[in-house]
Amino acid sequence: MLVLIVGIAAVVRLLGIGSIPPGMWYDEAINGLDALSIGRGHWPIFFATEMHPREPLYMYSLAGFFALFGHSVVKARIVSALWGVATVALFYPVAKRLLGGAGWGLVATLALSVFRWHVHFSRTVFRTLLAPFFLLGVVWFFLRWRERRRLVDALLCGAMLGGGMYTYISFRLVPVLLGGWVLWLLARGEMNLRRDWRGLAMIAAAAGVVFAPLGVDYVRNPWHFHGRTDEVSMFVKQVEVTDTSGIKSTQEVRKTTGEVLRDVGANARGIALMWSLRGDHVGKHNLPLAPVFDWATGLLFFVGIGWCLVNITRNQTAFVVPAWLGLMALTSVFSFGAPNILRMLAAAPAAILAMVLGMKVADGGMARGGLSIVTRRGILGLVLVVFAALQLDSYFRRFPQSAEVRREFNTEMFYDPAQLVLQSGDGIKTIWVPEEMMAHPTFDFVTHGMAALKGYGALDDPVTTGSLPSALLLTARSQRLGGEAGHDTVARWRKAGARRVGFTEMAIEDAASARRSLMLWSELWVLEKPR
Repeated sequence: MLVLIVGIAAVVRLLGIGSIPPGMWYDEAINGLDALSIGRGHWPIFFATEMHPREPLYMYSLAGFFALFGHSVVKARIVSALWGVATVALFYPVAKRLLGGAGWGLVATLALSVFRWHVHFSRTVFRTLLAPFFLLGVVWFFLRWRERRRLVDALLCGAMLGGGMYTYISFRLVPVLLGGWVLWLLARGEMNLRRDWRGLAMIAAAAGVVFAPLGVDYVRNPWHFHGRTDEVSMFVKQVEVTDTSGIKSTQEVRKTTGEVLRDVGANARGIALMWSLRGDHVGKHNLPLAPVFDWATGLLFFVGIGWCLVNITRNQTAFVVPAWLGLMALTSVFSFGAPNILRMLAAAPAAILAMVLGMKVADGGMARGGLSIVTRRGILGLVLVVFAALQLDSYFRRFPQSAEVRREFNTEMFYDPAQLVLQSGDGIKTIWVPEEMMAHPTFDFVTHGMAALKGYGALDDPVTTGSLPSALLLTARSQRLGGEAGHDTVARWRKAGARRVGFTEMAIEDAASARRSLMLWSELWVLEKPR
């Protein structure tokens, strides 16, 4: 059964991966370009391209795949899909232990396999995807060590803990989760330092050894450690100031205590609402404003959380699930733009655990009400089927149709024009591309390695002479700027005998009438021989 569920997870994460998501966001492209930079003596332990501080492990996994199979947007997304499928497989042994049996573990694993939140990030090129995999590894090996008292499990737990530090910034909260768990076990008398100190020391030592190279980098380059948290912090704000000469500039200042409390409270409220009412608004994270769960599974999620809070002092699962959810939620509580489910992705497995705990509570209630096991399983099975149908429909049908999603993924602005250039043919000697287009990471990654590309600026008139065949990528912006500079580039190329071989369109929304129209955004012209 587990093999079948993992197969479902693979299909859901790979189906139509070339078109959903519909493009490639700026950050995804930077990750891909960083992966292409690895090798030939360049082996960075941290990346800060375009002043975006990022942990390295995801980029190295991309680099390895690219070295074997070449690079493309689809291949980059396949790497994420493989990580996502591995996460679903790793979730099962954790869910089985925390939910009290193989049956409920399979239910939870099936739910995660179709969970839109995790499915989406398993199809994008964001490093946050690795955080839940390593967090699950920490939890699984910690549980195994407690069951078997074998130091090898403690060693693996520590290795996953240290390795997770190379994934995403939210993972820095996992030692807090593990430390709190240990304290809870000690307080309950379920762990004894006399007996267990060797295992705990092994976890700490293994984590320290694995983390050490990155830790040294943080000491040498403190900005690598705090740069990203500074960027997204809720404790500062940007204000416009005017100096004595009347020149205006933007400065970063600390918020007042009242402002911090107000904004953190608003973030916490947004996160509370995201589960079943109003979700993340950002199109590159989510179908804008779609909640994490539908109303039925959202209710089960809150029932599961309620059960945990009632039993938190006497049941391990009741402690771990809300602690896991709460700590990962802090990544969005204390940063701008809440709810931000990209930063919170490591909470996705815990959210499923809470939902299935709610199903267990409902199952117990129905049993006490006299319903047969067949009826109970039928009702809960129907809930799970409806959950899967709604999750997959919202992702595979509604998500790619959203104009906001297409804008967030640079579909018409950079991705589609890059695809035009990529498909222009190997025989083209020179491909003229607007300079601002060439400089954008999305266009750069899609067309990376094409030696024929040559940039032109707003004041340039791309030549129609020289080595043929040649091509011209013209955008609405470059055509407008060229016209302002006195160039009718299309007329020149058409007169020379060029033909238009492709074009892309951009959707324009009229907010007043809620109507959409299309405008020609880019064209590709090819000149094979002069007229």
